[in-house]
Amino acid sequence: MVDRAHPVTEQRHADLRSPLPEHERDLPVDVSWLRRRAKLFATVSERNFHLVTDLAAYASISGMPYLSHYAAQVYLGPKTARLKVPLMAINLGLVTTREEADRALAHETMHLVVPSYGHKAAAFARAQLLLDQVGQLTTAPA
Repeated sequence: MVDRAHPVTEQRHADLRSPLPEHERDLPVDVSWLRRRAKLFATVSERNFHLVTDLAAYASISGMPYLSHYAAQVYLGPKTARLKVPLMAINLGLVTTREEADRALAHETMHLVVPSYGHKAAAFARAQLLLDQVGQLTTAPA
């Protein structure tokens, strides 16, 4: 079993740019902030998902082991019976800053929007677009 992502995938993920102001990027992630942020990604992607941080519960529901090196993962359901609202799990042991959370949310939301893209460059271009759109939402005047 592979215990880490392909180096190209890791680099593409690391290259994602969070729209957070610099002074917020290293702030810790708490579940309340993460849920609010996830709602922004759901809004810009027009793709709802349930966010979970209980990895054992995610593994139980999905029937898939949650590997310790995964920062985040989505579960769409079996091919023959897709979930109406997919699950997204975030590993708060690995996603400790808000910048890391933005990257994880963008990466996994991209998989919900264009699952067939896998980890191609076009997939990460879409993930960056999602990040940019979240940034536009958060900087728009009220």
